[in-house]
Amino acid sequence: MKHLWDELTNYIKSDYYPFHMPGHKRFPKENISSCGKPALTVEDICRYDITEIEGFDNLHDAKDLLLELQRKAARVYGAEQSFYLVNGSTGGILSAISAVAGEGKKLLAARNCHKSVYNGMLINRLRAVYLLPEMVDNFDIQGEITARQVGERLAENKDICAVVITSPTYDGIISDIRSIADKAHAFGIPLIVDEAHGAHFALSEKAPESAVDCGADIVINSVHKTLPAPTQTALLHVQGKLVDREKLKTYLGIYQSSSPSYLLMAGIDYCMDFVSERGREEYEKLLAVREWIEKETTGLSEIRILSHEGRRDPGKLVISVKGTGMTGQEFYRILLQEYHLQMEMAAPSYVLGILTVMDTGEGAKRLVKALREIDGKISENMPQEGGIMKSGRTDNIYGMIPAASDMGIYEAAQEEREWLLPKKAVGRISGGFLYFYPPGIPVLVPGEVISRELARKIESAGEREEYLTGTSEEGKICVLKASGKKQDAGAAKQV
Repeated sequence: MKHLWDELTNYIKSDYYPFHMPGHKRFPKENISSCGKPALTVEDICRYDITEIEGFDNLHDAKDLLLELQRKAARVYGAEQSFYLVNGSTGGILSAISAVAGEGKKLLAARNCHKSVYNGMLINRLRAVYLLPEMVDNFDIQGEITARQVGERLAENKDICAVVITSPTYDGIISDIRSIADKAHAFGIPLIVDEAHGAHFALSEKAPESAVDCGADIVINSVHKTLPAPTQTALLHVQGKLVDREKLKTYLGIYQSSSPSYLLMAGIDYCMDFVSERGREEYEKLLAVREWIEKETTGLSEIRILSHEGRRDPGKLVISVKGTGMTGQEFYRILLQEYHLQMEMAAPSYVLGILTVMDTGEGAKRLVKALREIDGKISENMPQEGGIMKSGRTDNIYGMIPAASDMGIYEAAQEEREWLLPKKAVGRISGGFLYFYPPGIPVLVPGEVISRELARKIESAGEREEYLTGTSEEGKICVLKASGKKQDAGAAKQV
């Protein structure tokens, strides 16, 4: 029988290089695995594992040590008030949405938000009004949300309780948060920014401007994603007068464990000191690695890397094989199996890698070498089929948005449901969520109408062996049982 600790021990002794979160990258600069055994055992870790005992404060009623540490985090990010999160950004997003929700209200949300935003709408029975990002078609990724879009939707809907934007996106696209915040505030509406992937923006003035500095009312950062901190660690920042902070604290107490891990909180504390003491220096190293990778790959003929210039996060490597005949999944497997490079995600036409301040020059060199060799093989084999040049559709399922019915997420989730193959579900209303993880962005939400094109793309994803969370073992999807007017309600209108 396998044991998780043994599997972890074996993995850290291997030569697999992490172009994925968590941002500490297993602390390669400390070379913790060179001795051939883990730096700590489970028993060692347990020696530091305590609960709310005398002298260690209580996260849910912080008055001493933890209060001071949270104040330190607020100083690091320039926020009026910051809170530790020990179950990731998810708990912060759920708390933020619950704190601003109201009966019969709507949430103005970017359609490319993380699934936790949709769960927040479900729990609080909020109707969704969507902001639809345009596609960066030559790379098959979703682009920015604009202040113009936000202003138009707020003018059309008088019962919106808050605006929720993801910036940077999973692919590193940054929206103009300052302009969006100004637009939302002109309507007296708070702006919540899921900046989970932008915790490193606090490292240096050369980094993209943080949503806190841009005037967002609530900002959530996953410090574990892009900084040296353990998985599940995050921060929530709040400022301004549009959010009831006592109500927010109440929901933080609901969505977080009543027994928060002091090991995780110690990890956040360490990370805040790291940012304060070494942030600028380490960010320069991150930029240098990123620029070196782009420079060394300019001669590639088939593989392309999205430039980090403009409103883009230099910590995200979008590496495209669009138009080569190779799928993103094939590309991902070649990098993993032949070069032992573990990327963050595979999409239909690209792979995503995460660079952080903990990456090494050795890792960058291995990646560049792999890209050059794979690019050469693609050039030699085009347009052949077979091997690494398997032909096949690389449909971007995120390039289309299902039409909405008159049924909200909560309402649809309460109805009787059944499971059908996608081609049999055309015209039916979804009864569940459907998403790839990562990135955890729903391609289908309860209450949305399943089109013929979406059904085809779902089946195509299955043929390419892409794992869609929310499907059955037989590839079926969840729909509402046919019930006359419920299935016909508001058929196929776009919100």
